[in-house]
Amino acid sequence: MKRIGIAASKMAQENIALYNFYVFLLASIFSLLVFVLSGFSLLIGFMILSFVSKGFVVFEGPTGFSPTFTICMAALAVVVGVMNIVAISMNIRLK
Repeated sequence: MKRIGIAASKMAQENIALYNFYVFLLASIFSLLVFVLSGFSLLIGFMILSFVSKGFVVFEGPTGFSPTFTICMAALAVVVGVMNIVAISMNIRLK
């Protein structure tokens, strides 16, 4: 999280408004990357579990893994959002 501030300060070159913008931008891009990679690994895991347990039937609807996957993705979104807010609050600079 400290690396976000270091990268933003090198890009902003002593401009506080630009620094804060870069902190927000870098933290958001990193959070999006973590969300996509973690979501993809969850999807692959559920697909493998579905293939093994049901004989190659992927997400049968309400009786399959779909509600579980939705709950996992919602929890992942909350965790990534909280980490994004923490990263931004640690690196933001006020006058």
